[in-house]
Amino acid sequence: MEYTYCKLKDVLSSIYSGGTPSTSKKEYWNGPYKWLSSGETGQRFITDTINTITELGIKESSTRLAKRDSVVMACAGQGKTRGQTSYLLDDMYVNQSVIVLKPKESKVLPLYLFYDLSGRYEELRGGSDASSTRGSITTASLKTLPFRYPSIEKQRAIASILSAYDNLIEVNNKRIKVLEQMAENLYKEWFVRFRFPGHEAAEFENGIPKGWSKQRLNQFGISLDSGSRPYGGIDDSLNEGIPSLGAESVNGMGEFDYNDVKLIPFDYYQKMKRGKSTGSDILVYKDGEYIGKTTIFMNAFPFSQFAVNEHVFLLNANSSEYQLYLYFTLHLHEYYMLMQNLNRNAAQPGLSKPDMNRIKIVVPTVAIIQKFNAIVKPIMDNVFCLASQRYNLVKQRDLLLPRLMSGKL
Repeated sequence: MEYTYCKLKDVLSSIYSGGTPSTSKKEYWNGPYKWLSSGETGQRFITDTINTITELGIKESSTRLAKRDSVVMACAGQGKTRGQTSYLLDDMYVNQSVIVLKPKESKVLPLYLFYDLSGRYEELRGGSDASSTRGSITTASLKTLPFRYPSIEKQRAIASILSAYDNLIEVNNKRIKVLEQMAENLYKEWFVRFRFPGHEAAEFENGIPKGWSKQRLNQFGISLDSGSRPYGGIDDSLNEGIPSLGAESVNGMGEFDYNDVKLIPFDYYQKMKRGKSTGSDILVYKDGEYIGKTTIFMNAFPFSQFAVNEHVFLLNANSSEYQLYLYFTLHLHEYYMLMQNLNRNAAQPGLSKPDMNRIKIVVPTVAIIQKFNAIVKPIMDNVFCLASQRYNLVKQRDLLLPRLMSGKL
C-alpha cells in the first residue's frame, strides 16, 4: 500500500482546545448546549455529554464548539484518560483538557484519522509534556506528530472494516444495558415497591412484609475479603499469569477493558489466602473517588480464575441463592451513597470490613428469592453471554487495527 508521509499539521484544517464556564455561576449551566469534558473520552463514539451549558456560558468563557465528525482527544486527565481519542456524532462544546482535530477531508477522512490516533494511545502518552505536573498532550506536539495516509479509497475501506466492528460492539452494549435495566426494574418492583408475587395478601410489620427481616451483612452471612499484589507491584512484562482486578474493573457489565488487565504470577496466586474469585462474585470499590461502586462477575467471565487487589472487596452471600439479590441491593443509589459516606473522617477515606458489616439490608424469604432468580438469572446469563461476545469483538478489532493501518492487511 502506498502512503503519503507528513506531519499531522499538514492534513489538519483546524486544531484547538476549549474552556470551562465558571462553575460558581448557575446561569452558565444546564442549558441546551452539550459540553464535553476529558473524562468522557472513554467513549469511542460520543453522542451526548453529562453536562450542558447555556448561551451565556458560551459567550463568557473560552469553551469552543466541536462539530459533528470531529476527532477529539483528552490532552490531560487522571489515570488512563490522557491520550484517549473519540469521534463525535453530534455538535458539542469542549473544555480545556480536550483537543479538537478536523482533517482536510480532501486528504484524510475523519474516521481514518480517528482510527489512526486511537491506535497510537501509548505513543501519544509517551510523548506527553513531562514539564506538566500531570503530564499533558499539547496542540504543538500533535502538530509535529509523524503521520501517514493512503489514498481516500483505501482510507474508506479501512474505516469501513473497523467501524463495522465498532457498530456491532455498540449494538451489543445497548442490548446489555436494556437487559440490565429489565433486571433492575424487576428488583425495584419486588423489593423496593414491595409488589412481589402475592403482595396483595401480605401483612407488613415495621415497614416490611411478615417473614422478612432486616439484618446487618455479617448477620445475613457473607464472605468479604480484599486481595493483594506482589511486593514491588505488578510486573507489566508478564505474558502469562492470573488476572488481578483493581478499581478500574468495577464498571458496568461488559464495559471493562479486559485486554488491559494486569497479571500476577501463578505461584503468587496460589499462595494468596484472600481475594480469589469463586466464579460468581460481587466487586466493591473500597477506597478512592468511587467508594461503594459495585459490579458483578458471573460464570467466571471472561477468566476461568482471577484475584482482586487491595483496592477492591470480593463479596459473596454464604447462601448462593441470595447472590443476585445482594448485588442489586448494594447497586442501589442509596447504598452507594451510604458507602460513600462511611469513614469520611479518616485520613485516607475507604471502606473497611467493619464498615461493610454494619450495613443493614432487608432479607426476603427464600421462596421469594427463588422466584426472583427464576426470572432474573436467565436475563443475567444473557448479559454475560453478550459481554463475552463483546470481549471477542473488541479483541478482534484491536488485532485488526494495527495490521490494517500498517498495510499488512
